[in-house]
Amino acid sequence: MARPTEELLREVQRLKEEIAQLREMVTALFGIVFEEMEEEGPPGMPPREDDFSMHN
Repeated sequence: MARPTEELLREVQRLKEEIAQLREMVTALFGIVFEEMEEEGPPGMPPREDDFSMHN
């Protein structure tokens, strides 16, 4: 049941490409989440502008 080395190498390459695509998606999702947090602040917290003005 041993697969030829060439076939295993192709499978490893395919998996590496899939991992790279998943990393790109995760990076994009993190970027979206952090952009929203910068704009809105954490859930349940006032926007940053209001928070900043409270301390001045």
